[in-house]
Amino acid sequence: MTRPIKFRTRLILYLSVLVCLAYILPSWYYYRTLREEIVNETRGNAVRQLDLVHWLVREKADLSDAESLQGWLLEIGRHMDGRITYIASGGHVVADSQVPFSEIKNLDNHAGRPEIMQAREQDLGVSIRYSENTRKMLLYVARNIEPAGAISPGVLRLSVPFSPVSELLERLKYNYLVVLAFVLLVFVCITYWLMRQRSKLLQQITSAVNALVDSNYKQRIPAVYDGELSELAQAVNTMAERIESDIKVIHEKKQQLEAVFNGMQEGVMVLDSRGKIQSINRALSELHLSAAQGLGRKPLEVFMNLELQDACDRILASKEELGSRPYSLQITLGEEKTYSVNLVRPRDLTDSARVIVVFHDISELKRLEKVRQDFVANVSHELRTPLTSIKGYSETLLAEKEHDPETLAAFLQVILRNTNHMVKMVDDLLQLARLEGRQSPITPLPVQADKALWAAWKECEPLAQAKGIQLQNHLPPAGVLVAADFDQLVQVFRNLLENGVKYSPGDKPLTVSCQLQEQKAAFAVRDEGPGIPKQHQQRIFERFYRIERHRGSESESTGLGLAICRHIIRNFGGRIWVESPHPDGSAGATFWFSLPRSQGDYDKSSISSKALEA
Repeated sequence: MTRPIKFRTRLILYLSVLVCLAYILPSWYYYRTLREEIVNETRGNAVRQLDLVHWLVREKADLSDAESLQGWLLEIGRHMDGRITYIASGGHVVADSQVPFSEIKNLDNHAGRPEIMQAREQDLGVSIRYSENTRKMLLYVARNIEPAGAISPGVLRLSVPFSPVSELLERLKYNYLVVLAFVLLVFVCITYWLMRQRSKLLQQITSAVNALVDSNYKQRIPAVYDGELSELAQAVNTMAERIESDIKVIHEKKQQLEAVFNGMQEGVMVLDSRGKIQSINRALSELHLSAAQGLGRKPLEVFMNLELQDACDRILASKEELGSRPYSLQITLGEEKTYSVNLVRPRDLTDSARVIVVFHDISELKRLEKVRQDFVANVSHELRTPLTSIKGYSETLLAEKEHDPETLAAFLQVILRNTNHMVKMVDDLLQLARLEGRQSPITPLPVQADKALWAAWKECEPLAQAKGIQLQNHLPPAGVLVAADFDQLVQVFRNLLENGVKYSPGDKPLTVSCQLQEQKAAFAVRDEGPGIPKQHQQRIFERFYRIERHRGSESESTGLGLAICRHIIRNFGGRIWVESPHPDGSAGATFWFSLPRSQGDYDKSSISSKALEA
């Protein structure tokens, strides 16, 4: 039902219409009269200018051809604000004050122009129209003429800009409208204020109530001195204060819940009664990037896991008693992400939120479990081989009553070699445990990297000479000063050089180079061996991890060298990585490690005695 218009509103409308009519009619009449006078004055000035040009052309007696007429019009046009055109009786242009004489022949025929046609009939033609050439409003005046020279009779036309006049009229009309709007606004405001005084108190109360409807709980009704409305105003104010207080408490609790919801490390997803995603927290959007675009969709559409969707459907379809118990499962998303998922339907949730799904990322636990299993298997393998050899040779020695000295010595050498191998393995494990469990920070000292390299090469040189492998040292001649421990840096170089010697073919060099940066120094140990496949490059720094085709190829290796190197480099704030194949495409591997450059001066007293001996 349409609400009736209030009497106050109708009265204001009626009075406003009367005021508009009283102002518009006289103003419009005045505007029309003024416009006609301005247009007539402009047209009269143009006709007078045309008459002057008409006289000048007629008095010019030496106009023998069109080119001389063109020159005369150009001379006149320089002293006038307008364009002068001479049109022959056929309509073609003979001369023009603003067009070069060479282009006159390209102008359109002017026989159909309104001013030209009017001039031929009434001797004088006037036209106000839009020019396509200048894109402006122009005033055209034309008059028949018979020059004194040899030029044939025709029509002389003058065009002057009419845009300034039009703009003046438009500004005048705009000013009229602005004044009208101002007068009308002042009138409406005064009338409205006068008629509103009596109903102001009631409207304030209505506004306050409407504000409550629109969830604006801060608006209050000012002091009301009207006795019959004061109690109503006070009651509305009291109600607004209580609602505002309750909403504030609810909002704070909501913020607390949202902070907890988004601050959880576990991903949380809430499903509505239709089994569609209603909300997710920040952790889930970080765990699974596509979850942020999954609102309003089924879990299967987002996570692409049928097992998760079946669990959600099962708990939604179950009875309340069963649904309130958590349901757990493990799912795998992608290639390496494993989640432990708990689904529950609490009894106190609203109908819009039926199921809570919690995702806990256990990918790292799975990876560590796999590493532990591999470690146990590798340790068992590495220890079983030498123990089996020791056991076999020991049993053989015990079974023989008489021993050949040469055979006895050979057997004891095998037992000793395997025992030394196990001792070295245990020592490496202990060293690795110390590196991993170091609690106190390490104080690095300035160390000359080239001295550590030569100390490491002396230990590897006998093995390298047996295979005919040479070391190519491309470190800077002035040396590289890094922040590290000399003995541990020697061990890093020795482990990398030993690997290079073991896996490089004979007569192939090992190359050591360095790249210097402002804060870091990166060292590279390059070999020409078989290289390391991409799938193994992330795991070769784990304990006992070796590529299968090389496992057991070197019985003296413990499989812990690269793991020790990684922990040493990390303890000094650097990192270690591998590149294989080489950037130039050739086979082999380059082991890189970076260390902070020492900022102090090189002090030999701060370097261990091994550095000085090297």
